This record gives sequence, C-alpha cells and structure tokens, in this order.
Amino acid sequence: MKRNTLNYFIVTALLASSASHASTHQVSDGVNLDFGMDAYIRSHAIKPSESSTENGFTSRVRVKANLLLDDGWSINTRWQAYYDWAGDRRHSGGEGSNFTDGVNNDGISLDLGFIQYSQNNLLLRAGRQRADWAYGFNIENDRRDRLLAMKTYSLNDGDHISLIGIYDLRFAESEYVTPSHPQDFYDDVHMYALAAVGNYSRWDWGMLWAYFDGGSNNIGNPDINAPQAGYGIDYFHNISPYFTGTFGDFALKGAMNIILSDSTEKNGYHTTWGSNGYAGFLEGSYQLTSSVKLQAQGVGFIDGGLLGRGFDTYSGLINNSDRNNPSPISRQFFGGLGHEDNNGQLYATRIGWQASDKWNIKVAAGHMNIDNNLGTTENIQATFIDFSGQYQWSQYTDFEFRTGWANEDIDDTAVMALINIQFD
Repeated sequence: MKRNTLNYFIVTALLASSASHASTHQVSDGVNLDFGMDAYIRSHAIKPSESSTENGFTSRVRVKANLLLDDGWSINTRWQAYYDWAGDRRHSGGEGSNFTDGVNNDGISLDLGFIQYSQNNLLLRAGRQRADWAYGFNIENDRRDRLLAMKTYSLNDGDHISLIGIYDLRFAESEYVTPSHPQDFYDDVHMYALAAVGNYSRWDWGMLWAYFDGGSNNIGNPDINAPQAGYGIDYFHNISPYFTGTFGDFALKGAMNIILSDSTEKNGYHTTWGSNGYAGFLEGSYQLTSSVKLQAQGVGFIDGGLLGRGFDTYSGLINNSDRNNPSPISRQFFGGLGHEDNNGQLYATRIGWQASDKWNIKVAAGHMNIDNNLGTTENIQATFIDFSGQYQWSQYTDFEFRTGWANEDIDDTAVMALINIQFD
C-alpha cells in the first residue's frame, strides 16, 4: 500500500529521534548532533489594476542544531534570521509586522526550541513547536509553546494509530487600546486538545477536538463599550477531522472545521468565534500518467467558518500564506472569523506535469465567491489563473517561480521568484 500522506507529528517524531541522518554526527558515546541549514532569497512584484506596481525582496536563513541522546531524550532547536529588504510585504507572524513602512525589522529569533523524549512508540515534547493540522485547512506552519504527548500503536500490515494530547497557552495581546481605555482587558487563552491520527488499509486520517478557555474579560464587555474589539477568543470547541483515501491512481482528500461556540447573547458575543461556524473541502486527484496529475477541489465555509490562511487554494493570490512564512503575493483571505451570514465558496482545478527529473510545472484555474466578508456587507468574487514552476538545480538547491492573476474584486497580477538552498 503506497502512503501518499503522513501526519506531521509522526514525521517529526521519527526525524527528531533518528540518528541516521546524513547531517547527524557523533559528539561522544551516546551523544549525536543533528545539524542543518536552509536559506532563501525571494522577490515579488504585484500590479493592482488601478495603482502602481508594488515590489520587494525577502531573505531568511535558518540554522538547526538538535542534540540527540541515546536514552531517548533530545534538545531540539532552530534559529532564524531575517533581513528586511526595502519594499517587502511582511505581516504578523514570524517574519515581522509591517507592510512597506520603511521600518527596519531585522532580527534573530527562536524558530523551534523544545525538549523531547522519544522511545518505545512514546513521544513527549515541551517547548516551542511547529503546529500543522488537516493539510493546512485548520492550521499550517504555526509556532506554539506547548506540551504534547503521543503514543503510537502498531496494527496489522504496517498500519498504525497514534493518540495525542496537547496543551498550549496563548498570551493575550494589547489589541484594543484607546485614550479612554488604555489597558489591555483581554485574558490569556488556554487550549486543551485531544487528537488521533493513523492509517488503515487505503485510508490516512486524523481527528482533533480542541477547547479554548480564557477569562471573562474576553467576552464583549458593555462596561467598557467594546463588545467586539481586538482578538478576544474564548469558550469554543474546534472539531477537525481529515482523511485521504487512495484507490489505485485516484485519491480522495478532505477535511472539516467545526466551531461550536459556548458564547451566548446573554454573555455577549466574542470578537472571534462568537457563534457556530463550519468549513470543509473535498479534493479529487487522478494520476493520468506517470508524469501528469489532475486535481479538482471544492471549498466552502458557513457563518465565518475556520479556514487556515496557509491552505492551498491553487491560487497564490488567495490564502497560501502560512503563519510563520507569510507569502508576499497573497492578496485575499478566504475564510471567516465566526461572523454569522459570512459564507464562501471556491472551486478550482489544477494540472501538474513532472516534465523531467528537474522540472515540475503546475497550471490552475478557479472561481471564488464570499458573502459578507468578515462580518461586513462587502461581497467579493473573482476568477483566477495560476502558474508555477520548480527547477531542481541540485540535491540541495532549487528555483521556484509563481505567477497569479485574478479579476473582479481582487483584480491583481502578481509574480514571485525564489532561490532555496537546504541541507537537512
């Protein structure tokens, strides 16, 4: 049985606990150092229909150093450094907080930093970790300071099931500050999650339940006349299943995000996820030949349903911008924040061609429609076309190029090029 998808938790657990990497070197008896580096230089240009061209450059360098001990324990770190080239379009996340404002945001930060125990199919981890779920439909390439425990059970014929428990703390941010209310009135939010991932026969799957629990200050507060200000999340459940089924040359993939809010009108709606919301996608793919793959997907959300900003919509202009490495050409967020009557649909198709051992080319087209965008009365729609190409220069170096166009309410043309070097 060919596996076309593996859960991120399992992949990282195996990588972090293995001492067989090409980049792993013995320091002393029972102690190994796993070392790696990667870097990119990225350029972009965006031409809105009725304004001048925006362009810029971004660069990133990361250094990984993991200390692996033969008793199952390890110290895992990765540092990242950014250079803020003039004109880049960075926004909130690991890469900065500004759009082309001329502020120098150069700096070095801790990208990953956690201790881990991995032995006998048991994984324990504490510290700053990467978070991914449901092919990016829920979240992708996020960073969370959390506790994680995972136990894997082997089934017949190489199948498995892993049970996961997670806790993380999300500190409140001072996002609503006015002269009359200078204080930050939001409380920290605690997230508790239980999950299971596995594969059985031709199916890979996962199921997540998470609960977000903060304080009463996160509820709309009539005393300060700020019922919907800032990012005050609290008291809601997130249920998120995903799956991939493989049937010869055909594969079916999908995921859902279900938000069940405990907020009521009596308590006052929260700014975010104050009411129930639903989102889902279904994708079919067919391996037409050994080098040509066809894909088609439908994506939708109801009442501001959760949809990850890093989710691959097949368009570089729509989402495709994960939290820790936001894309400079992403122009439209397809998804919601829990507002009632904020609904959206997206349909797209893509053809991928592995032209040679070096060249991979993809062409996509689709249509997007959003009603009452993010709780406003604004309706957004656009038809898009997208082209991307990747050239594998060597084992460690590749070049990528992407261009996207969308009409109507997006009405932009964008190009992005990237040189990527990786030793891992």
